[in-house]
Amino acid sequence: MSNTAPQPADRGGQRPRRGVDRITGRHVIARLAAPEHDHAVRAVADLLSGEQSAVDEIVDDALSDPERLEALERIGSYDEVRSPTLDRVAALTAEALGTQMAAVSIVYPDRQVLAGCNASDEQMPRVRPLEMSICKFTVASREPLVVDDTRAHPLLADHPAVRDGGVLAYAGIPLIDGAGHVAGTLCTWDTRPRQWSSGQVQILNDLAAVARQRLLADPGNE
Repeated sequence: MSNTAPQPADRGGQRPRRGVDRITGRHVIARLAAPEHDHAVRAVADLLSGEQSAVDEIVDDALSDPERLEALERIGSYDEVRSPTLDRVAALTAEALGTQMAAVSIVYPDRQVLAGCNASDEQMPRVRPLEMSICKFTVASREPLVVDDTRAHPLLADHPAVRDGGVLAYAGIPLIDGAGHVAGTLCTWDTRPRQWSSGQVQILNDLAAVARQRLLADPGNE
């Protein structure tokens, strides 16, 4: 499956003009994802919520960065191959934080792949369409995304995974390689809201370092 997704065309058949550059877009998503939702951030969120395509374009641009896609190619494909090591990292994450689900995810422009998960493929599909991904915001912002109640979060409240009740609390740490490219996340989530403690976030960061080393330093081998 190709790692690149076709860009939507405008009425003239041309790609739409980017409203912001990639760096600015990353900061916009990072502000929207941050826990401090001041009036300015909420105003931006309200503006973008009226035109979801604005958020989608910023995220798609970050995910489609050619250098990032080259880095993903070097990782290798986990679409069909389950990693026992990354499964164990995910299982340890869920156990340590007392959450229902945890995963090591790789985010492509057209899909999210769980390279490791604490659930079986039957319980949690390994490959999911991008629109079901929350990790894409962590990848686009390059910052941790920690949300106690996704239903009250300006960036996530209308997300399909939130609306269907599957992800009501979420915490994700970006997995960044030595060249600064974000491949995916170590993430964990629950079907009920919860308050993440600073200690739990630190544990998640520590386990993300393990996931990062396993996924990015020695990809594709057990």
